[in-house]
Amino acid sequence: MTDRIDFTVTGEEKLHCGGCEAGVRFTLERMPGVEHVAADATTQCVAVMFDPALLTADHIRKRLKEIGFDVEVSA
Repeated sequence: MTDRIDFTVTGEEKLHCGGCEAGVRFTLERMPGVEHVAADATTQCVAVMFDPALLTADHIRKRLKEIGFDVEVSA
């Protein structure tokens, strides 16, 4: 079973370019349970498909914080 969660980058550090998008994808896709990541610098959105049996949205949020991005779950 797979869940999807969407985050919006809210802190001072934003996704600026394709390199930022690729860095977010690379970092999150290395987490056990993450199946797909889409990061978009235009919308400041990070969408993650993940296995909720292996990790939670909070784990993903904390990992994004570790690499410099403050995020909130999108409504």
